[in-house]
Amino acid sequence: MDVDADGELPTAPPVASSDGRSSEKEWILVDDAEKTGTSGLDPDAELDLCFICDCTGSMGQYIKAAQDNIQSIVAKISQKHGAKVQFGLICYRDHPPQDKTYVTKCHPFTTDLAQMSQYVDSMKASGGGDGPEAVTAGLYDALHLPWRPNSTKICVLIADAPPHGLEPAGDGFPNGDPDGRDPLDILRSMAAHGITAYSVGCEPALGSYAHARDFLCTVAEITGGQAVALSSAALLADVIINGSVEELALAKLQRKVEEEVLKVQVQARSAGREISTEEASTRACENLRAGGMRSVQMETDGHMKHANRACWGLDAEKRSLAHVKEALGREALGREVSPHKGYAMGRKLGLSGTATTAPAPRGWGRGPAMAMCPSAMPAFSAPAAAPASTSNVLKEDLISSAQVSRMVQKAKCQSRLA
Repeated sequence: MDVDADGELPTAPPVASSDGRSSEKEWILVDDAEKTGTSGLDPDAELDLCFICDCTGSMGQYIKAAQDNIQSIVAKISQKHGAKVQFGLICYRDHPPQDKTYVTKCHPFTTDLAQMSQYVDSMKASGGGDGPEAVTAGLYDALHLPWRPNSTKICVLIADAPPHGLEPAGDGFPNGDPDGRDPLDILRSMAAHGITAYSVGCEPALGSYAHARDFLCTVAEITGGQAVALSSAALLADVIINGSVEELALAKLQRKVEEEVLKVQVQARSAGREISTEEASTRACENLRAGGMRSVQMETDGHMKHANRACWGLDAEKRSLAHVKEALGREALGREVSPHKGYAMGRKLGLSGTATTAPAPRGWGRGPAMAMCPSAMPAFSAPAAAPASTSNVLKEDLISSAQVSRMVQKAKCQSRLA
């Protein structure tokens, strides 16, 4: 990259793009940013990183990717970026009788790299029963890990199926988690405790469900994280590393962003008008960018977006998953959309699309077993379809509107902003 005679970065104003980021030519690759001292990461930062991983039969390639890369993931975050990392792992499958091996396995936080590797090496892909899995139980266990009070707290949900109680059919527990827990309540508790959730949606299996992508988007939105779709496990390590480094950078800027939002709100009140937090966030972002605030950012072409966001009640009311399912059902009826057929209904429907009374054979339609029933494969994309990521890099730029919005969401959940 170009530098001037004094070795400084060029100061020409960036060209703004429609999403609030500067043009591609103004990006600084993080490797270059580190050489020029612009990465802005705190060398004394603490990072608590927890994987919440679906360990049912279809997840083999993602489990192997984690096993192959766990040491390099921790080394890059702790050595290259200076964070003091402790690592936890929650494995989940399903509730009996859908799966009789285990519901969750909880591996507590450790700073020992050898122990981390043992955790990940113990994972095996097997079982699963019906389509939806014990996602709610995995989130619950992650919430109750002993997170350090001053750490940057990140959990990474790696899943190819939704929780129980969301899909319109093909669910062995259609009324939700059999232990009576609501995943949206758990996510709100995570956000209140400063835990940021990243969702990794494993395609193409995730797309065989009507609402799974929307659920993973909700996981990220409630907690101020990001949701990324992957069609291959090859980029899993990049998502984990780059997402973690971005969160460490944002944690350092969090207070300044909140102060700017409060300043904008006070100025508006002084002028005799009230503005929403969202409008204050937008103005604050403009001010911060004008002042040159920069941050590292995970750049990917696989960001997932909501298709039915209004049904999830994310802007005001705190809906339960049951209320969301009801709203999605009404919305579908309003569009006169027929239910997805065959395999798409959670692997529990016959080839004609008619619901069967018995659960599907374990592994049916999952991973290599899909070849057993090729004619039942869905020939559609679920409503929240997003291109699966083909690249994931970490770059530095002026802070983006998306980053500020996520930081404001975190502050609201922790009652620091109204």
